[in-house]
Amino acid sequence: MSRTTNMVKASDIEKRFGRIQALAGLDISVPPGIFGLIGPNGSGKTTLLRILLGLIKADSGEAEVLGFSCRDESLDIRRRVGVLHEKPSFFPTMNVLDYLQKVRGIYRGSQDPSDLLALVGLDYAKERKIGKLSAGMYQRLGLAQALIGDPELVFLDEPTSNLDVDGRDEIIRLIVNLNSERDVSFFISSHILSEVERACHNIAFIKNGKIKEVGRVRDIIQKRTQSTFRVICSNPQQLHDALKTDSSLSSSIVSGANSITIVTKESEDSSVKRTIDEVSKQLKVKVYEIEKASTLEDAYREAMRDE
Repeated sequence: MSRTTNMVKASDIEKRFGRIQALAGLDISVPPGIFGLIGPNGSGKTTLLRILLGLIKADSGEAEVLGFSCRDESLDIRRRVGVLHEKPSFFPTMNVLDYLQKVRGIYRGSQDPSDLLALVGLDYAKERKIGKLSAGMYQRLGLAQALIGDPELVFLDEPTSNLDVDGRDEIIRLIVNLNSERDVSFFISSHILSEVERACHNIAFIKNGKIKEVGRVRDIIQKRTQSTFRVICSNPQQLHDALKTDSSLSSSIVSGANSITIVTKESEDSSVKRTIDEVSKQLKVKVYEIEKASTLEDAYREAMRDE
């Protein structure tokens, strides 16, 4: 069992690669549950994961996983966690069940490979060659492998990035079920915000090697989108051009083929709608809907904009 109430804890982590500052005094605590780490390319996500898994050492600072030091007790960590990398690699000529049995021997785990394949919905393909699996089945096998050592915590790096819509939905539902039914915690690094919003209890935004925001998903969305609105209209570019210099707005962007997203300085919804109504009528732009923006994508955009 873990020696701490936090699955992951990092304090003042610094990491450089030559002139590149990958992590710049990063601090984070991750409670049990499903956690999502979100950030743009080059923000430090992969570097942090590699430090937590003991694959590289931080230049300074302290990091722990399940109460074990990432610097001095990485072997203890690896015995207790599972990992699914972004692009897992398996032996294509082996069949699914034989492969998991080999992995169980390495981990000396008590998990029955057949039971795990049933758990991840892959029992029907246990005699199939790995090289014949679809992308979704491949990811399911990766999850089964990550669970073979009966881990308390599983690290997932972009677990749905190579899947179609149905495959992504299957993996997200599987992660949620494993957490609720088996009490497995997950640390997910992903850039697909809609899926992180569905799956995660807690999240963190990372930028330039530092944590910008951390907390429960709904709390962050509520905090970051109080003054954000989405306007569905017939000509978003024209409406955006007219609104972007309005003194009552902090920002305006064209966010879709039929929409703009604005951040307003006004606290009253009625004032916002009145401004948009007046400008759109002058332009003869038809407004179909004005809605409060309340998604993780909206919150992320606002958090990344702040300095």
